[in-house]
Amino acid sequence: MVGVGPREAEGADRARTPRRRPEGRRAQKVSLAIAQRIVDDITEDKLEPGTKLATEREMMARFATGRGTLRESLRFLEMSGVINVKAGPQGGPFVSEPDAHDLAGTLGLFSQLRGLPFKALVSAREILEPELAALAAESAADEDIAEIEDSIAGMREFLSDEQNFLAENDRFHAAVAAAAGNELFGLLISSLHLITDGMPLGVSYPETRRAAVLRAHEAVFEAISTKDPEGARWAMRRHMREFRRYVGEKFPLVYERPVRWRDIAP
Repeated sequence: MVGVGPREAEGADRARTPRRRPEGRRAQKVSLAIAQRIVDDITEDKLEPGTKLATEREMMARFATGRGTLRESLRFLEMSGVINVKAGPQGGPFVSEPDAHDLAGTLGLFSQLRGLPFKALVSAREILEPELAALAAESAADEDIAEIEDSIAGMREFLSDEQNFLAENDRFHAAVAAAAGNELFGLLISSLHLITDGMPLGVSYPETRRAAVLRAHEAVFEAISTKDPEGARWAMRRHMREFRRYVGEKFPLVYERPVRWRDIAP
């Protein structure tokens, strides 16, 4: 029989604290339940953006609730980008279309509450984007490749115009993510890109840096267009590493600072 030392014996004598999973859900607010039912209506009825929803009076009757509770539900949906509430006689709640800006705002809120630094989000991109580039090389359709190529043409055209160059830069990363064929990852990457752009925090991209970004994007595109997953992965990895070094060395205060919701929320 194998001997048991004093440390093991002490551990064996100590009672283990039971670990149980939480049972059921937390008590749900009525306003949140109503918001969820409205979203069910939008998705199940396949309502297009711009579609006007029922009036306040109709919703109060349907959900058997008061004006204050209903308006809390609508405010939540409006802040989430699900609806747009217009004022005036012809106003009311209209279906909207949440996008990467809305998710970026939510990520910014949670990042601030968790005390996450800017560099944590840069690191997330450095992990995710190379894999998405490899997936794009495997599965990109002709129209995906054309969209990526067109964004690069836009960057060349606006190389001396920082604002328009960065708009095309956003389009490039969104197009690569979309070409990977996973809409969730595409939305997440677009949101992270909006946050780590850094311009609201004072990060700038002089023309020499923009030229380097353009070259990096051309290398990624070359690998994707020739169906070379490993080449696309490494080209994007080099690009992300260079971006991390650039922000870390040129803007160390931004790189280390905690993320703030107010710098991100649309």
